[in-house]
Amino acid sequence: MSDPAHFSYVFNRGYAFPSLVSLSSLLRQSRKGCDVLLLTDCAVPRFKAALDCLRERHPESRINLVEDPTLPSADHPLAHKVRLQNFWQLSLYKILPRKSLAIDGDTLVMEDPAEAYETPLGQHAIAAAPDYHFQDLYYRKRYYRRFYPFEQNKWRDIPAILCKSKRDIPLRHYCNNGIVLIDMPKLRATGWADRLCDLDTCLSTKLEKGWEHNDQDWVNFMFAGRIAPMSLRWNFQIMLIVPSRTRKRYTPRHMRKDYKDGFARPGILHFAGDRKPWRDMETDTDLNTLHREAFLHWRKEAERLSEETGMDIRHLCNDPLAA
Repeated sequence: MSDPAHFSYVFNRGYAFPSLVSLSSLLRQSRKGCDVLLLTDCAVPRFKAALDCLRERHPESRINLVEDPTLPSADHPLAHKVRLQNFWQLSLYKILPRKSLAIDGDTLVMEDPAEAYETPLGQHAIAAAPDYHFQDLYYRKRYYRRFYPFEQNKWRDIPAILCKSKRDIPLRHYCNNGIVLIDMPKLRATGWADRLCDLDTCLSTKLEKGWEHNDQDWVNFMFAGRIAPMSLRWNFQIMLIVPSRTRKRYTPRHMRKDYKDGFARPGILHFAGDRKPWRDMETDTDLNTLHREAFLHWRKEAERLSEETGMDIRHLCNDPLAA
């Protein structure tokens, strides 16, 4: 009998309750039960109470909360230059006992995530979905340089942009780090695990090269060409994916298909970017239909969790100091 699927989250106090909403959706969609590892520096009492409520409602799943007050924070020598909490996923990898699907807290699980967990890894130890927000630049530059060299205004600024923000990172297969399937025993056997989890080397390399995207750039730099593909629908980056891109001349056929599949049946919605569904924003009115529907799905899950726990979960998402 095979082990149940394993999922993991890492978060600080400010992301505790958004992560709880994501966890609630994951447990609701998991048909056979699952194992979940939660890593944080300090879980507030209300979070623990809400988590106990989820445990009672989903006894078929096992949830392990790990509190580690030694997670790198303000006392780190580079804390004045980077947000250390954005690199805690490296600490999560260190303690993973087995293969796990690591999920960001700003997500909502729409279908049984066991399918994502079973993504074939082949010879690799990591799988992730493409980040077409950046691959788009790669394909745009390639297209106009090859077919329309006289239209320099369509691509001439792209090399400078990529050199500034993605120096030495191949973009053709650039992946998003919000949802990552990682087989840590397999990675440890290859000898790459210690380097992946080396925070100091990660941070010094980031600062040296001027990268913008925390451990996402580090993973893409280290494992370029060695990341198994995961379907875009399991990391549907809702604020970065725009339907108009499917109509661009430079968008390759495989990207169009991924967009179409994701639009039709998203498995995990990922609210990457600054716009988050738990925040009250006057600019909600300028969201497109796809964004509004995704926000509505998240808010319905938060309302359902509020009823189950007797707490105003959306309010707690906006109050990182809630005790």
